[in-house]
Amino acid sequence: MSERIFDEMTLSESITRCGELQITLEDTVRLIADKTDHSPAQLLSALQDPGSDEYKWYHNGVAEGNLKLNIDLESNIGEVKAKDAYKNLSGERRRQAINKKLDELFGI
Repeated sequence: MSERIFDEMTLSESITRCGELQITLEDTVRLIADKTDHSPAQLLSALQDPGSDEYKWYHNGVAEGNLKLNIDLESNIGEVKAKDAYKNLSGERRRQAINKKLDELFGI
């Protein structure tokens, strides 16, 4: 499914979209590796380099995603489903961050 979605996007659009969804850098590399001539290691390095376009695209996407989420939450503040969705999304992001840290520290 991701290939179909990203096939229609440029490299910058794909990276920005991954940022909007706060996809990890490693997963971003996996999802868009076919869109660039860079090796996965080079692409990951570019995503981590504040001077690169890839870094800017990804982090602009994170900011845009957060803005969109806040706008949606504000407009749906009274809806129970919106609050539940936000709570579930926040919980999933926390779970992913914890799992990533456990993997980094202990290889779990």
